[in-house]
Amino acid sequence: MKIPVFVPDAHARACIAAIRSLGRAGYEVHAGSSDYNALGLKSKFADHSVVYPSYDDSTFIEWMRDYIARHNIQMIVPTSGILWALKPVFNEFKPLLPVGTDEETVFDCFSKTTVVNKFINADSKFGLMKNHPRSSVVNLTEPFDPDVLPGSKTGYYIKAEKLRTCGAESACSFLFTETSEEAFAALTLMSTNWEYALVQEACSGFQIGVSVFMDNGKALAVSCVRDCHPLPHSRGTMSLRESCWLPEVAEDTIKRLSYLNWQGCAMGEYRYDEQTKTFNLIEINFRYWQYLHLDLWAGMDYPLMQAQWFLDGKSNFENKPKLNVVCRDTWPGEVAHLVNEWRRKDVNYSAKARSFLMFFARGLNPNIHSDFWFPGDRALYLKNFIRYIGSEFKNIFQR
Repeated sequence: MKIPVFVPDAHARACIAAIRSLGRAGYEVHAGSSDYNALGLKSKFADHSVVYPSYDDSTFIEWMRDYIARHNIQMIVPTSGILWALKPVFNEFKPLLPVGTDEETVFDCFSKTTVVNKFINADSKFGLMKNHPRSSVVNLTEPFDPDVLPGSKTGYYIKAEKLRTCGAESACSFLFTETSEEAFAALTLMSTNWEYALVQEACSGFQIGVSVFMDNGKALAVSCVRDCHPLPHSRGTMSLRESCWLPEVAEDTIKRLSYLNWQGCAMGEYRYDEQTKTFNLIEINFRYWQYLHLDLWAGMDYPLMQAQWFLDGKSNFENKPKLNVVCRDTWPGEVAHLVNEWRRKDVNYSAKARSFLMFFARGLNPNIHSDFWFPGDRALYLKNFIRYIGSEFKNIFQR
């Protein structure tokens, strides 16, 4: 008899990968989203598809209680959205969530300023500010001056969080500034809407992702991916990635997750400088990650491992990923990267022409996988492509 599991946020790419992982492994997958157009609801690996109230709807928690009881759900795949929605009743639902059982520990990890503050204030013996950009956490509810900014010759990334009572939800919460004067002006402006801000020195290098599955301070599985594009997208997405192995970066991620007492799956995002062989942490995402399909192709089935750990008590897994496996987000990721590169003034025309040709060459290469072109569920690729084209035409005619 199939074990029923609930996968929320079926509109998200990572959750579609989780639906496919658990469905092909024989679980009874209940895919859900507040968006009735969510692609994951149409996956062939979803035994049941359901549209639920939005997370901020007062009826959502009661809806969730009823659905779990009626379908005997044994596990809820944890996403940041569903965890925040269930926070008021976390103790009630935690027997179904494959994360830690301490509420404060779990939700502290979803605050970037809290996580970095913990690294800053940790005993130096842990080395948590090594391989970490110079950073500061600014309390925007109190007076501050330019001295709060960390030193940087490469610019600043600023991430604000915790909306003020009188703050506007549409207010800017993330930006890059080139100078300390611009950064201070941005913080002053952000202080009208947000309570805290994380200010970090900008780092060079290509993007690295480290996927980890943790249990009681030990990594049950770990793998690495790298961005294949020499010039990263300005928004930081990895649309073309390759599985690789960087032990020192993997060890750094495990050390940090262990210090934070994180249970379950998470992904560390880094910048790696090939010339100096140095790397810096950008952030940790305490949920499934956008490139999860690549991990599935590389033999690292994190959703399945997490389900077996949580439901069956299994703790020994084969954690040797296949290396040099390449997977891409064709629509819209690769197209967006191509457009982004063509708009850049620091890229010459020959390089732009080469990128244009390579986009089509990769599509003809049978060794390069695509997120949505997944065995047994390839109709989603076509659905995603049609949606992308429709969205682009809509944008053109609305201009």
